[in-house]
Amino acid sequence: MNTVVVYLLTAAWLQKTTKPESLKYIFGKAIAFPFFYKTNGVKIRLILLFLMTTSQIFAHASSYSMDKNCLKAYDLILQLRLDEARDLLEITRKANPSNNIISYLENYNDFLRIVISEEEAVFNALSPLKKKRISELEKGNVKSPWHLYCQAQVNMQWAFARIKFGEFTTAALELNRSYKLLARNQELFPDFSPNNAALGLLHVLIGSVPDNYKWIIETLSFQGTVKQGIDELKFTLNNSESAVKFPFLKSESIFLLSFITFNFSSNQDDSNFLAHLLKAPQNKSLIAGSPLLVYAASAYYLHNGENDLALNLLQTRPKGQEYYPFHYLDYLTGIAKLNKLDPGASIYFLRFVVNFKGTSFLKSAYQRLAWIELLNNNLKGYQEYMLRVRLIGNDNIDGDKQALKESGFPKPPDQTLLKARLLFDGGYYDEALLQMDKLKPANLMSPREKLEYTYRLARIYHKMGNTVKTKVYYTRSLSQGAEFPFYFAANSALQLGIIYEASGDNETARLYYEKCLGLKYDEYRNSISQKAKAGLSRVK
Repeated sequence: MNTVVVYLLTAAWLQKTTKPESLKYIFGKAIAFPFFYKTNGVKIRLILLFLMTTSQIFAHASSYSMDKNCLKAYDLILQLRLDEARDLLEITRKANPSNNIISYLENYNDFLRIVISEEEAVFNALSPLKKKRISELEKGNVKSPWHLYCQAQVNMQWAFARIKFGEFTTAALELNRSYKLLARNQELFPDFSPNNAALGLLHVLIGSVPDNYKWIIETLSFQGTVKQGIDELKFTLNNSESAVKFPFLKSESIFLLSFITFNFSSNQDDSNFLAHLLKAPQNKSLIAGSPLLVYAASAYYLHNGENDLALNLLQTRPKGQEYYPFHYLDYLTGIAKLNKLDPGASIYFLRFVVNFKGTSFLKSAYQRLAWIELLNNNLKGYQEYMLRVRLIGNDNIDGDKQALKESGFPKPPDQTLLKARLLFDGGYYDEALLQMDKLKPANLMSPREKLEYTYRLARIYHKMGNTVKTKVYYTRSLSQGAEFPFYFAANSALQLGIIYEASGDNETARLYYEKCLGLKYDEYRNSISQKAKAGLSRVK
């Protein structure tokens, strides 16, 4: 993500033409008139005309009313009941056509359709609506805290949608505009809680940009840190007044905080806060009732080795025609089942590759289908699925890149090492260690397998809390693997950085983060580098 953000910020700087659109709208008609004539009578008439013009603008400005229907539609959107939300918004628009909140929520609805489906046809069909909605929002009541906020959110949503389809320059301009609108709105309405969640996300992204690109941030006058962004989201969630006035903020903040915490923070307090949030009884029905929050929570659980929690959540998720198809949840269910070495995982990966019309995670899904065949001692089946890895989907994300790389290996993975890896990913550390005990490094054939053996032991001992053995094996993995193009050495350096940062030794942590960023490898590079850059930012 850092690469994308840096590109966006660079493009925004190169085309820095953002103007305060609300001021342009308010004064645009009057500026066209000549103010200075010789006769005072003309002057007075023109001043009166100016005042009448601006007063008419304010009188006819669209309102912002987060009424019961809009709150209900917002809730439906966050539950991915998008058709119901759209129908309710149409009814609401007929009853109150001047309510600009409707335009914002319609855009939110379209945004989720685009990013979840990844269908270019959906993106192309909905793209023209952005200009119309921004135009409607610009005519809104400038005295409302929703006025700049809604414009900022529409720009941010379209920026993230465009990233999916490679429109980076336009996305850069939209992110630039969104940041400026939110910053201005924060100045005008410092107690308007929705700003915190939106700015929190942008501050995290700004704070994770590496030092060699900080000049872009400074040129654009962007300010923010990862800690600041996380604190803003925490504040939003802890604000009881916001929970009453803006009930939708809870779902949005949980969603954002889930991904931000495990991608950008190694602070145990942040992790504990999120874990408590996800497992709190009062949030159980909220999370279980929203496919979006099921996605966020299960991804967090999978990342933290809580496989059974993730699997239970995924298998009991809300389903039916009323929910917008979210095929990626089948992919995650397959991951959770495979982590238990359950061959029934294959049906979920097959559902995903058949039903999903986008291009992300397809290579990764076929790779896992190949692994299932390998674990069933079906070498031919493994080879057939790895052929599909080469032919289907794209390799824009790390998982797909790694799958494509494996498709070119001269031989399949060692089955015992593969089982250990999968069990480790699921958090079944004792079982993973039993698999490792079956292996003898001397019997492993390739340099990759020998390096993975050492690395896997380090990962298992790390999660089991054996700090002494963890450091030994990570250090060995780093020294032995630094000259190879595999990810083992880089992630070992990253994990050593995290360990030393947690112990308060920021100087040693900095050295390992820098070492991680200096290594040359091509597996999981984006995600590992992103975390190392965030770590480096924290310890500096």
